[in-house]
Amino acid sequence: MKMRFWQKTYVFTLVLFLVCLNAGILSLTVYTHRKNVENAEEAAKISQNYVAISFERDFEYGEGNSNPKLLMEAYGSHYKNDAFLCFIENGEILYTTFPTECIIPENSIKHIDLHWDQRHIVISSRVCQGKYTLIYAKNYGCLDDEFNSLMTIYLLTSVCVSLILALALFLILKRLSIPLEKLREATVSIEKGDFSFRAEVAGNDEFALLAGSFNSMLKKINEQIEILELDAKNKQLLVDNMAHELRTPLTSIYGYAEILEKASISEEKRIVAAKYIMSESERLQKISEILLDDAFIRENTVAMEETDLSEIINDVCEKLKFKADNSEISLGSTVSSVTIKGNDTLLSMLFYNLVENGIKACSKGGNVEIYQEDNAIIVKDNGKGISETHLSKITDPFYRTDKSRSRADGGAGLGLSLCKQIAFSHGLEMTFDSELNVGTKVKIDFTSLKQTC
Repeated sequence: MKMRFWQKTYVFTLVLFLVCLNAGILSLTVYTHRKNVENAEEAAKISQNYVAISFERDFEYGEGNSNPKLLMEAYGSHYKNDAFLCFIENGEILYTTFPTECIIPENSIKHIDLHWDQRHIVISSRVCQGKYTLIYAKNYGCLDDEFNSLMTIYLLTSVCVSLILALALFLILKRLSIPLEKLREATVSIEKGDFSFRAEVAGNDEFALLAGSFNSMLKKINEQIEILELDAKNKQLLVDNMAHELRTPLTSIYGYAEILEKASISEEKRIVAAKYIMSESERLQKISEILLDDAFIRENTVAMEETDLSEIINDVCEKLKFKADNSEISLGSTVSSVTIKGNDTLLSMLFYNLVENGIKACSKGGNVEIYQEDNAIIVKDNGKGISETHLSKITDPFYRTDKSRSRADGGAGLGLSLCKQIAFSHGLEMTFDSELNVGTKVKIDFTSLKQTC
C-alpha cells in the first residue's frame, strides 16, 4: 500500500522527533550520572585523606603508637557504619572490616561491588611514611539507585510524550492535508471530465495559494474549452453553410451543362444556358476569393502605411456610381481628408462592401451617403433595414437576412464577415444601427487608434 504525502510526513517527523528527544534525555541522564560519580570520587578522596591524616597523627602521637593494631581496630570500629577500612603491612592484612577480601594496587581508585552488590569507591594509599597501606571503601550505591530511578522516569516520560506527540502530530497533519485532499478530489473530477469542480480556498497559507492558482487554472481551462467548442461549432457551421451555398450553383451548372450536352435545344436556349453556367461560375469564384481574402487577413500581418480615407471612399463611390445610377439610387460622399495608418487595398474592400450592401438594401429613389462624424466614418442608407434579431449575426460567414434576395443578387453572406475581419486587423471598431423600413447606419470608429484627422 502506497503511503500518502501526509502519512510519510507523519512517520518521518515522528521518528525524527522521538530519536532526537530520546537521545537528548538519555544523554542528559548519563551526563548527570557521570558528574555525580565524579563528585562522589572527589568526596571519597577527601574522606580517605582525612582518615589517613588522622591515623598518621594518632599513630605518631597517640596511645596507639606502641600497638598500631589497637589503633586500627579503633578506627575500624569508628567508621564501621560509614566506610570499610583495611590496613596492610608488607602484603599481610593486619586489620580489615571488608566483608570480602579486597586488595587493589597502591595509590589507585576503583569501583567495586561490595556488601549486597552495591557500588563502593575503593581508594588505596600509603600511610605512616609508607609503612602501612590503607584501603578505604565508601558506599555510593545510592548513585546506581538514583540512575535507575532516572532511567525509569525517562522511559515513562518518553512513552507518554511519544504517545501525546504521535496523536497531536496525526491530528495536525491530517487537518493540514485537507486542502491537498480537496485538490486530489478536483483532479479526479477533472479526470472524469467535470471541469466545474473548484477547490476550497481557506486562509492565506501556501495551500490556499495553491488552491487559488488551481481554481484560476481550471477557470482558464474552462474558458479555453468554451472557446474551442465555439470555434468548432462555428467551423462546422461554416462548413455546413459552404456546402449549402456551393450546392445551388453546382447543381445549376451541372443541370445546364447536361442540357447543353444531351438535349436538342435551340441556339437561343443554348446561349441562355451558357450564361447561367457563367453566372454561377462567377458566383463560385467570388465566394472562393472572399474566403481566401478572409483567411489571408486572419493568418498574416497586414502591411500598414499612412492612408487618406477620403481618397479611398471617393474611389469606391466612383466604382459603384454606375450600379447606383442603374438602380436609381442616390450615392454621395462628404468625407474630408482623414489620414489613418492602414492598408489601401483592404480598406477599399471594406468600404466597397459596405456601400454596395447599402445600394442593394435601397429601393428606387433610395439614398446612400458616406460622411464623417468626429473620429468615425458613417455609411448610411435608407433601405429596408435589418431586424434586431438578425443584427447581431450579420457578420457571421454565410449569414443572410434574405436568402432569396442574396442569391438573386449573387451574394453568399460573406461580405460583412470579410469587413469584420478587415476592421479587426486595423484595430477599427465597426458597429451597426438599423431599423426595419427605416435604414441602416454602419459606423467605422478609429478613435482608439489615436490617429489624426
